Amino acid sequence: MESMSTLNNREKRVVSFFIWDPELERKIDREVKMIDGISKLLNVATTLEQTIECHKALILSQQRMLAFMAEIQRKQQNLLKSDDTNMEAAKSTVVLSDIRLPLIWTGMKAKSGQKRFAVFCLARIGCEIIDTTMKYIDKKSTEIVFTEKLIFNNVPHDFQLHLEVYALNKSLALSSSVKDFANRYSYFSTHGSQKMPKSNSNSSKSSVQPQSKFVLIARKIFNKGSADKMAKVYDLQMERLQENPLMRLPIRPSFISRFTIQPLCYLCSSTYAGILETNNTQYSCTLATGCLNGEEIVGDDASDQHRFSIPITSDTIISTRDNQHSFIIENLGFNREELFVHDVFTLRNWVRALQQQIVDMRAWEPTIEHLPSIMNHSHGSLNSLVKYSIIGTNLTKESMSPTKSRSVDNVHQTDISSQTMTNSTINQLKNINRILDKINFNEESDNDTKTYQIRI
Repeated sequence: MESMSTLNNREKRVVSFFIWDPELERKIDREVKMIDGISKLLNVATTLEQTIECHKALILSQQRMLAFMAEIQRKQQNLLKSDDTNMEAAKSTVVLSDIRLPLIWTGMKAKSGQKRFAVFCLARIGCEIIDTTMKYIDKKSTEIVFTEKLIFNNVPHDFQLHLEVYALNKSLALSSSVKDFANRYSYFSTHGSQKMPKSNSNSSKSSVQPQSKFVLIARKIFNKGSADKMAKVYDLQMERLQENPLMRLPIRPSFISRFTIQPLCYLCSSTYAGILETNNTQYSCTLATGCLNGEEIVGDDASDQHRFSIPITSDTIISTRDNQHSFIIENLGFNREELFVHDVFTLRNWVRALQQQIVDMRAWEPTIEHLPSIMNHSHGSLNSLVKYSIIGTNLTKESMSPTKSRSVDNVHQTDISSQTMTNSTINQLKNINRILDKINFNEESDNDTKTYQIRI
């Protein structure tokens, strides 16, 4: 019995430890104060614009508070199953823009003066919430267009972006607040005092805080599989119809938007660099996105400088040997490549950098073909590669001299005919020129101009 009680006490201490999060508690307290302040503003708002903005601010604060509480629960679950030995995939930047909601007024049964709405969208990833500007529409509007970009930074690979569409009929916005204000003004002018009767004050204290009059019309959940570099049509999950027909925004069950993802691992020109050795030949190597590039270290009087490129994909296997300062790179359809370093510390750094890139490639592999602003390329077999170097748009053929390195020998081995090689090279050059023409760097990016190299 004593052991069971001790175990229960330990569990209580663990629970009390991971429930407490001062930063999230501070944010929740701030939103509670915001809701209280917005409720007071609603009681004195007299114009339509003031009332609508208060209702929007109220629903935003309520959604943030719910998101913070959900974040606390998520952290509780993660602490119970946390494993520090596992590598986390690189984060990304997620952008949702060009939202267009088509309208269908023919199905709405209401007077012409009642076909007026205030509409906005709310996007949420985790506990971060971004809202669009308010759009006011009437029966002359054919669609609702939100032109701003909703940008989320440092987003994990298993994210879900929740997009919600809220609407409020303008004829219903002032239904209660003006009436309450008129009653208070009438009482103050009659009695000449700001003290309300006790019954009213007691009832107001016990009353529940007012809810926003904005109604959730539809929602959509995005993930990394939804990404596309071009605007496309997405389906909307329509919410249950409201009993009051005036609260039903007449939108179609589909909309147009542009949803892009930029993993940070693909924006880096190189993630790790150092000197590697194979067959007594030293190479200056850089680990870039999708490949390990090596350039032979030679003297000034040397005429030839050999290079190699080893693909790093989601299926690449990295292994080490006991009592040796070397690691092995294995790819399906390629020879095993063994590279040497001088000490254990450098070996661990290289192995960790390679394993991190494999984790990143596995996590963001579905988004590679839809990356909007970086060059995508695939690696062919090392046994059928012809060496070219592309810097900008200039194409120069490099020397094809042999080398002692096994990796570089593999680069120059080929079994295909010269005519087939020429046709393949021309087709690949055309594809590369088309890719170069489509490169478009984001205007918001502050990254320095990068030089991209492709080995064919």
